[in-house]
Amino acid sequence: MTTIDVGNGDRLDFEPARDTLRMTPGIGGAGIELQLKVGRTTDSANPPRYRIDAVLDISRRSQQGRRRLCRLQTGHLITPAVRATSFSLHGFASDEQLRVAEELRAGGELWFNLTLDVWTVEEPAGLIGYTGYLDFPVTAGEWCTQLERVDGASLVEVLVPMPTVAEYAGAVHRLQQARALLRDNQIDAALGEARKALEPVLEAARDGGLAKGAQNKLPRERTLAERFAVQVEATFSLLSGAAHDDEVTKDFRYTRAEALALLATTAGLLNRLATQV
Repeated sequence: MTTIDVGNGDRLDFEPARDTLRMTPGIGGAGIELQLKVGRTTDSANPPRYRIDAVLDISRRSQQGRRRLCRLQTGHLITPAVRATSFSLHGFASDEQLRVAEELRAGGELWFNLTLDVWTVEEPAGLIGYTGYLDFPVTAGEWCTQLERVDGASLVEVLVPMPTVAEYAGAVHRLQQARALLRDNQIDAALGEARKALEPVLEAARDGGLAKGAQNKLPRERTLAERFAVQVEATFSLLSGAAHDDEVTKDFRYTRAEALALLATTAGLLNRLATQV
């Protein structure tokens, strides 16, 4: 709960309502609705009305690493009573924002950090603003239930953190170029950039004969490292099919879905290599 002093000995008390979060499908994102409760400490025959807006930040832990998600607004003026009542705040978050939020959550709960902006709209005081802060957790179950409502049937996407060390800067840049080319539907060019990005991973997989030794084993006999080495070789071979024009590959035509799968695989293999250093 948080309390905002609004003058004249009066205070507004805010707290999350039960089933606080609700998401609704939208074009390119989702509507965000938060249910809060507000009550006042002083009764009045003519209680003032308030306009209430909020800025919603999210974090993995309370007050740590906060990131802005969206701005929220009420659809009408609020007249708080001594007995707390519910009201709704509404906003919108893009698909990309929700995917980043899911990455930030990392399978756990999310903390919602609200900055509440409250304005009186009654004469003669005119427009006077007050600010308060309300933090509360949204459980993993509640978040996942709402996320499934808006995109559970549309896509599954895994965000792959890219290495920041200088050794892999060139490969990361190649992947960024590949993504831009794919957005422009230049599939073969995108796969060519991804192939170049995979080269340091291929070199590591072949180091010490790991990949070659894995090819000479039955699949069930391969170690985990050997199985990844085989995957690297296979991915490089698939990417090479877009760059070459020999007797076998000249008729290769990659779909956008196949290109997306190969870019995601390349990004994941590069990230895996970077985390092993």
